[in-house]
Amino acid sequence: MKTKQPLTRLSRQRTSFESSSCKERGSGTKPAGLAQRVVQDNERRDGVRRAFLGGRTRAPASPGLFRCRSSAANGLRDGNGHSKLAFGAALRLVRLLPCVLFALVMIAWTRPAEAYAWMIRHDYTSCAQCHADPSGGSLLTPYGRAQGELLLRSQYGKQADDAEPGKLKDFLWGIVPLPENTILLGGDVRNAYLAARQKPENGPAATDNRFISMQADLTGQVMIDRFRANASIGFDYKGAQTNAITHRDEYNLISRVHWLGMDLGEDKQWLVRAGRMNMPFGIRQIEHTLFVRDLTRTDTKGGADHSAQQHGVALAYNSEGIRGELMAILGNYQLNPDAYRERGYAGYIEWAPMTTLAFGASSLVTHAKTDLRLGTELTRQAHGVFGRYSPIQPLVLTAEADLLVNTQPKERGGTNAGFATFVQGDYEAWQGLHFILTGEMKRDGLAQTGTSYGGWAGCAWFFFSHADVRVDGMLHRLNTDGTNAVTATTFLAQFHLYL
Repeated sequence: MKTKQPLTRLSRQRTSFESSSCKERGSGTKPAGLAQRVVQDNERRDGVRRAFLGGRTRAPASPGLFRCRSSAANGLRDGNGHSKLAFGAALRLVRLLPCVLFALVMIAWTRPAEAYAWMIRHDYTSCAQCHADPSGGSLLTPYGRAQGELLLRSQYGKQADDAEPGKLKDFLWGIVPLPENTILLGGDVRNAYLAARQKPENGPAATDNRFISMQADLTGQVMIDRFRANASIGFDYKGAQTNAITHRDEYNLISRVHWLGMDLGEDKQWLVRAGRMNMPFGIRQIEHTLFVRDLTRTDTKGGADHSAQQHGVALAYNSEGIRGELMAILGNYQLNPDAYRERGYAGYIEWAPMTTLAFGASSLVTHAKTDLRLGTELTRQAHGVFGRYSPIQPLVLTAEADLLVNTQPKERGGTNAGFATFVQGDYEAWQGLHFILTGEMKRDGLAQTGTSYGGWAGCAWFFFSHADVRVDGMLHRLNTDGTNAVTATTFLAQFHLYL
């Protein structure tokens, strides 16, 4: 009988994804020699790290989290590896309905979860082991929830090295257990206070002070053998027309993502998906209003003038040191008429030569007969590079630079080039307490626009299980028409609770 490894603080998986489909190659307590392979991989990585860092290495991590369950141990598979759905599982689904309704009420004013690119400080270069989306963000896997409890939040008092995350990591803090390896559920509550001021060079200042209740989303995934069905349902009081599944000017039900997928490969390193998804491009991060995310339209929130998610077909790959995704964009079919829909492609590839360094390249080309933001025919391109590096564990540096090319009819300016870039440093002074500095610059890639630049200074504290607060101060000089620059100052305070 196979020995089950505990979830411990030092048991960090060092490969690019957690395999749940490995085959048993022998008897005893070792899962087919995979634990030994992880140790060997760690030794090889440490050798590469010495070459890059002049002999400095970090303490090797235990492979205890690299758990490989035999197919007979999976409740949905029999001893021959064939999938099945038991009547008892169906009863459990029915019993979950009150909890789902409770979660919908709790997240009545929320926004979707985001990815944290700075998890590379813990030797995580890939996103697929912690998130249902292979490129990161939103719904967490059980492994991701465990790491959120062990590595993300502040710990009070001395913690044992073999401490386990417990039930607090689970959906709704473990009040209602979910069927293992079958269902994932998650939701977020994020409220904010905004104080903003904009002062044009040749005009009066304008201010905006308000509380913001951000959009509501509950995301779930059902898994049967290699098949996945993933979807979100939410509510937006402003209407969110680009994400709406009802058709009112305000107070709409929305669905940001809904897709069907199939894991491929011996270790499920490939995932093919079809449906509505986040576009794969650049660094997926929580600061969705950064110039690079706004101008490439690859944030995860979306807005009245652009669609952050698109319908299409995507192929993702995650393996040792390499990850990437390519999506054929077919258009946002929650947006009408068809002239507003963008079609094209988006994709990225990232290479991690060591567990604390990763860099990659992205490319995107789309065309719309009537662009939602500009109101004219537009072919837009974005091509860029990005990177993440943790020279010492408390510090993570991230950066992205994208070339923008926009082609409109000649009477609207023809073809123009621009750029968007940012550099960010995240310093974790104490586990869970982050100080963040960001600098950014852009030129929109439209006729008669100047260069804009600005900076962010913020602090985020993951103070308890499933909870964090963040404050940011921002100063920007915006030059959108080439003549009358605007000085913008912003203060934003947020409270975030994820279920």
